Amino acid sequence: MKIIILFLSIIIIISQEEEIKEHCNTKTENKEKEFTIKKEKNKEKKEIKKKKYKKEKNDISLCMVGDILIHRNLSNYAYNNKTKEYNFDYMFEYIEKYIKEYDMKIANDEVLIAGKKFGVRDFPRFNTPFELADSIVKAGFNIILKASNHVNDLGEKALISDLNNWKNKYPNVIVTGSYLSESDYNKISYFIKNGIKIALLNYCYGSNVNLKNNYTMNLIEINKIKNDINKAKSEGAEFIIVFPHWGIEYVLKENKYQKYWAKVFFKLGVDLVIGTHPHVIQPVKYIKDEKTNRIMYIFYSIGNFINATALRGKDIFLRFLGGMAHVIIGRNKDNKVVVKDIKFIPLITHMFEKYKKTSTFKVKDYNKSMAEKNYVGIEFDNTYSYDNMIDTFKKVVSPYFLDFEY
Repeated sequence: MKIIILFLSIIIIISQEEEIKEHCNTKTENKEKEFTIKKEKNKEKKEIKKKKYKKEKNDISLCMVGDILIHRNLSNYAYNNKTKEYNFDYMFEYIEKYIKEYDMKIANDEVLIAGKKFGVRDFPRFNTPFELADSIVKAGFNIILKASNHVNDLGEKALISDLNNWKNKYPNVIVTGSYLSESDYNKISYFIKNGIKIALLNYCYGSNVNLKNNYTMNLIEINKIKNDINKAKSEGAEFIIVFPHWGIEYVLKENKYQKYWAKVFFKLGVDLVIGTHPHVIQPVKYIKDEKTNRIMYIFYSIGNFINATALRGKDIFLRFLGGMAHVIIGRNKDNKVVVKDIKFIPLITHMFEKYKKTSTFKVKDYNKSMAEKNYVGIEFDNTYSYDNMIDTFKKVVSPYFLDFEY
């Protein structure tokens, strides 16, 4: 799978390199940066004391979680033999109260939710019952991202079933990235509150199954992206967020393809990037124009929100670490809409029993005793431990952004 994705990424880059070369000419004034901490003489890292930002009345708060990846074990536990119904509420049980505190509550739906008619399936072609959508909404999410390589796993009819369920049952939930028609494909999704209009743009590098229609999913393609951004600006968007499904699976660092497109997004006027797909966490960085001080923050990958892979071996535990992107957006003293606060909040998925209940926690609500009872370590990866988990977060995410206490 890694080889296929890498091959596709290389093809896309080569085919579009000349077309977008002008957008990637990063002169010295536009540099990608990561906050780093200099070592003291005793070689111990100096701690950063971050000031807590107090949300103002007209600010907009955003949280986003990573891939919702429903393996068979999660569906099996959700099924009630007596009622013959599914209930996925248990996955969000320990995180729901935090989600509901935000204005924009975003989830990356990595799987089809086409209903039982199409069969309940997992890797390599996923599908879940409609009840998963019910639990996602019940947990508080109001923005759903659908552009992923699994969008067309079971073909057009299944995708139509998925999108129609969202449209008919939850018309107030914003669903973007995949569409039922050409006209929907050409529309921009917005979140509007407190006089601020935020554009939501969701793209994917490609599909595991060939797409029948171009409007099925937004692809990472320069003309589409340029047109969307220009349209959003012309329609009054003051802040633009791109959610790219990109990168190499199971790699803890961004690759050239991701860096390449991050620079394109910056040149085109994007304000924030939150990425998914690698199924593990990756760094948070930023690009800054030194002349204008404009900044675009990039979460390269916030990992999985939940999964229950049956694979075993070293570093499998990395797939159970995720992040919640926390961002406060508001007007500055010049009346420009900017990022006022940004954090990477670490999450851990806990398997209570082998192939049984699996839920996600904030790491601040987790401890060593719980980690010792996590079947991820007991059954699937003996390299997993509480300390190893904490060290991984610290190695991957800069302490400027990483917040274990929030």
